[in-house]
Amino acid sequence: MAHLHPRITEARIDNLFARNLGDPAFAAAFLSLSKVRGQIAQVQTQYRHPMGRGSVDLHLTLTDGTQILVENKIDAAWSVAGESQPIRYRESVGILRRREIKAGSLLLAPQIYLSSSRDGAMFDRQVSYEACLPHLDVNDRACLAAAIAQAGRPYEPEPNAASGDFFSAFRSHVTEHFPHLVLKREPNGSGVRPTGSRTFYFEVSRTRRNHSNLPKPKMSLQAWDSGASSPSVKIMLGGLAAKAGSHPTIAGLAKIDGYVRPAGRSLGLVVDTPRLDTEQPFATQIDAVHTALTRTSALKAWWDANPAAMRSALQ
Repeated sequence: MAHLHPRITEARIDNLFARNLGDPAFAAAFLSLSKVRGQIAQVQTQYRHPMGRGSVDLHLTLTDGTQILVENKIDAAWSVAGESQPIRYRESVGILRRREIKAGSLLLAPQIYLSSSRDGAMFDRQVSYEACLPHLDVNDRACLAAAIAQAGRPYEPEPNAASGDFFSAFRSHVTEHFPHLVLKREPNGSGVRPTGSRTFYFEVSRTRRNHSNLPKPKMSLQAWDSGASSPSVKIMLGGLAAKAGSHPTIAGLAKIDGYVRPAGRSLGLVVDTPRLDTEQPFATQIDAVHTALTRTSALKAWWDANPAAMRSALQ
């Protein structure tokens, strides 16, 4: 059996850059590539977003007080827990500027990622891994070069047996006890689930009613959400995130403990759910699973019964 390539994590690259940014020569080269004038006074990793949710991969403070918020990406999709990551960075920069703090955002990634990312333009600056290679020592250069090569390879999920067992048991439980909720087919063959799989997706046409004059929704249940105070089940209406601000609630949604918030670029109808650990035995979490699915059923029923409320909210 062929061995899978060991994955280089973004956290490892975060630490590589944080360490090198402490060196004045590399720091000067990095700021030059970023087209930013000044000197770096402090480097912090996983810094809490000023906008309140999620974390900044690398937070740079310059000697004049300027703050640069760096998102490091190798090959993963944007996180969409709550607002999408590009929106979080844009909102955080806006908050800092309203406080009269000079600030900007920067996307750090392999060139293949920068060239293909639809939302990369939402960052004020972009710097490629390739441009940084000449300024690193031999060991760090080899590590970053391996990350660049990884970005050019198709992602092959490394199977996690515990996650696979949990998702299989979850699907069986839904089929038996919540047949009105229809899960999408497994994205990988043979029921493979990689480490970090935490989201269950539902078939739109077979789970919810499609109402006339309303966008076709998406629906998912998260086992764990690092970017929000609680996991949740969400019905999402694409491209309508701006509507969330003007409609903090929709008639009747609060009766099922539901609320409205952006979900990436979508308007999210949200009900909080218990946290589930997809790498621990399903049988030990059956009560939490049942609660999560009961709340999912309530949100589905609310959607099916309230097209008028939704049309009114979206006018």
